[in-house]
Amino acid sequence: MSDRTGFFDAIRAVQSSNRLLCNGFQRDLSAMLDSELAERSARRALAHIEACGDCREFFEAIRLQALAHRDLAVPGSLATRLRRLRGQDLFDGWTDAEIVRRLARVLYELGKAYVLLATDDEYLLKVADEPVVIDHYAADEAAEAVAAAESSGACCVSREVLESRAKDSLAEGRRLLAEALRLKPRFAEALLYQGFVCQVAGDAEGASEAYHEVFLRTDRVTNRAHAAIQLGMLYDRADDHARALRMYRWVVASGLVHRKSEFSFVLFNIAVEHISLGDLEAAARMLRRIRLAHPSLWESAINWIRRSPDLVEQLAGHPDCRAELESSEPAFFAA
Repeated sequence: MSDRTGFFDAIRAVQSSNRLLCNGFQRDLSAMLDSELAERSARRALAHIEACGDCREFFEAIRLQALAHRDLAVPGSLATRLRRLRGQDLFDGWTDAEIVRRLARVLYELGKAYVLLATDDEYLLKVADEPVVIDHYAADEAAEAVAAAESSGACCVSREVLESRAKDSLAEGRRLLAEALRLKPRFAEALLYQGFVCQVAGDAEGASEAYHEVFLRTDRVTNRAHAAIQLGMLYDRADDHARALRMYRWVVASGLVHRKSEFSFVLFNIAVEHISLGDLEAAARMLRRIRLAHPSLWESAINWIRRSPDLVEQLAGHPDCRAELESSEPAFFAA
């Protein structure tokens, strides 16, 4: 009952507000609803939500309406209720089911953005550099706001502030991803990022559960491959190299390594698992395959091996493995 009361209190507070939405935020939210330039729009929307309380309040109202519709079986049309909010043109012509599906995507994109904000320094810098134009003002704030806008053109959220909120950002990302999954329970991309958040938090069991859900129940091969790779990495860290090897081999068997070059690194992971299992003959064959068929990956593989003294030592003691590395760099094992 308390959850239901909280939903309705928050919704009523926003519906009764006379604040306006910023045009830029409306454009970015509309783009995400239409799946247009979703990642860039999510980054800009995140920066705007962090800087503008009015737009943050509006987005909160949309979330709460959708979750109330999904979780609490609130009677009536979701589309009708959302059109009573500011920015009503965002939802014109859509059914309730379509609104829920699209909002699940928005929650996922923003959830992912918050997770990246907390875990990726380059992404944090992009958000910090994102100008936030707040183009509406309450009457008693107009003179001060216009003066500030004329002097700076826009505001932003500083790097220092974003860094200080890293834990809060990760928690917010986790919450938004969970809400996306409440609206769309088998949302593979949201599950993958949910698994990543669990890994960051040191929850290997939660991460494994999320990745298994994607691997076992998702039809899209690319998402299954991402899940298999993450499971392989979890198994590798747990020293379960046989299971890790099976996961990486599945990715190869799916054909994605040949169709999409970004998956080719799995071949190197397979070589490493062979080494960990003591099967250096198989490792040598995989290294040869990489050298002959994937030149750019081979360059990366050499650098990865060079940064791992344990790998260098094991490969140096096996003639075939040693020969593969020395075939392109004769002095690879030189002191």
